[in-house]
Parts: sequence; C-alpha cells; structure tokens
Amino acid sequence: MTTGLEDELGDILQKARDGKSWTPYELALAAGLKPDEIRRIESYELIPPEPIITRIAEVLDLDGPALSAIARNAWHPKEPVSDPDLDLVCLNVFMGAYPVKCYLLRCLSTNETAIVDTGANPEAIIRKAQEMKLKPSKIFLTHAHPDHAWGLGLLVKEFQCPTWIDAQEPRPEGTDDFQFVKDGEIIALGRLNVQVIATPGHTPGGISYKVNNTILSGDTLFAGSMGRANSSWQDLYRSITKTLFSFSDDTVLHPGHGPATTVGEEKQHNPFFCGKF
Repeated sequence: MTTGLEDELGDILQKARDGKSWTPYELALAAGLKPDEIRRIESYELIPPEPIITRIAEVLDLDGPALSAIARNAWHPKEPVSDPDLDLVCLNVFMGAYPVKCYLLRCLSTNETAIVDTGANPEAIIRKAQEMKLKPSKIFLTHAHPDHAWGLGLLVKEFQCPTWIDAQEPRPEGTDDFQFVKDGEIIALGRLNVQVIATPGHTPGGISYKVNNTILSGDTLFAGSMGRANSSWQDLYRSITKTLFSFSDDTVLHPGHGPATTVGEEKQHNPFFCGKF
C-alpha cells in the first residue's frame, strides 16, 4: 500500500524489532503469531486485522492507534508552515527507482545558497540552480550514504565550493575540500546561521542542520517512523528523543525521504514516540 510516507507497516516492524534485537521468529513468538504472518507483513503482503496490529504494537513498545493509522493509510503529517526568512527548495529525485530528497537552502537577503545532500542526482541540482540563477557556495552533507552524497564531484566541479561533513563519516568521492563539522557549530550562510546538530545512529557521524525553526534531518527521522539504525539503534533513538525533540513542537523537520513534518506531529502520531512525551 502506498501511503506517501517513507515507511509502511512492515518497515516500522523491522525497525522496532531491531531495537529489541529480535528476529522475525522471536517477534512472532512474542505476539502469538505464525512466523509466516510476520514475514508477509514485513514484505508488504499483509495488513492484519486491528487486534493483531494492537498485539504487535504492545510487544514492540509501539503506540497501537498510531501504528494502526499508518497501516490503514489514515495519517499524513500536516503541511508545515514555511519560514518567511529563508528559501528552501526541495528536489524530489531518484537514485534508480528509490526516491530521495535534496535541498537548496537560500538566504533571501543575500542570495547565498547551500546544497543540502545530493540526492544522488547532481544533474537535477545543477539544472535547478541554473534555472534560479544561483551559484551555491557550500555543500552540507547529513551523512555519506550514496543516495545522499553520490555525484559530489560533479557539483564541486560546477560550483567550486567546499563540502561540510562530520569527520566520522567516510569521505565521499569527488573532492578533497572538506570542512569537518562539530556539534553546536554555527556556519554563516549569508545572514542565516546554520547550526550543526549531531544526530548519530543512522550513521556514526550523522548530522542535522538547523536554520531558524527548520531542521534538515537527513535519515534520522521520517514522518511516522525512524531512520534505519545502521550504526546504533540506541544512539538513533536518543538523537530523536533527546535532540530533535528538545526543540519546540512547531519546529519543522525536513527528512531525506518522505514528507516534511514537525516535532509536534511526531510526538502525537509517530508510533515509536506517541504517548511518551
């Protein structure tokens, strides 16, 4: 079922299992289900009845009604309010068949512009910058996975600008001109202040970038779900609950996949966090 969200019921179950270090068999045992039922749910072949969703949610420490709403395609985050002091252009691009988001962040006062992630589609970024008559002066990477950093060399060649990344991340190919960020660091972009926020867990050096009331959060959090904890589930959970959720409920979150959301929406509707704040 296509929901418009990055994650469906099966994805959420897999990620919640990861948090408990459970196999599908162990989840089936805990929920009193057959292993094949869990396999079919996680393979997007089955949306089980409401009582089973509730039972699964309970054993995985998820919120049952929030999980059911996503399973039934009954929730989508409200469109966040735009910040009048900055221009944030979201490019919906693809790495093969996989949808990815990258961004052009522009200071309205000075026109200075940064690229946030490459979306593995540098040509699309170059075309959009040319269309808007912009020459980006900075590239901010949330992490080094190919869907967020591939094609970096083409962008550097086109715009002759440095790339900001955490020192714990692998160095993407295409440039040696890296600026290594630190948590809490402020980077000037025209008259905008871009705050570096360490949000590890998806990767060891995962970074989010905060401008005013807007956070570009990479693969830390998706609307209605978490990112995949390739590095550390516990670190990723803390990055969300202790870091991103420390900001006001109207803070806008722009992830690397799926729709934009807000801190408040996620506290109220994300099955991992609903009822815990």
